[in-house]
Amino acid sequence: MDKETKQMFELILNKLDTMDNRQDTMDKNLDTMDKNLETMGKRQDEMYSLQKAFEENVKVTRAEQDKMMHMVADIQGKVTRLTSEVEDHESIIKQIRAIK
Repeated sequence: MDKETKQMFELILNKLDTMDNRQDTMDKNLDTMDKNLETMGKRQDEMYSLQKAFEENVKVTRAEQDKMMHMVADIQGKVTRLTSEVEDHESIIKQIRAIK
């Protein structure tokens, strides 16, 4: 082989080595990105689970609030009835005192 051909082959081999090195670097970067993507997927799954738990908690809280509203309405009705009965009794007591 002549000198020029040898230099050309060496240049081609050097270029191929450089391309191999760049390809290796790109493969490593791609592996890193894959790991990051897996991590983000896991985090997304965790956040989805938390969101579902929060939604369930909201439903339970609303149900408890509705139950308490019914209880308060029941108590209010009883207090109103008792107030009316007390007023009736006071009226009767005044009439009895007026007789004495």
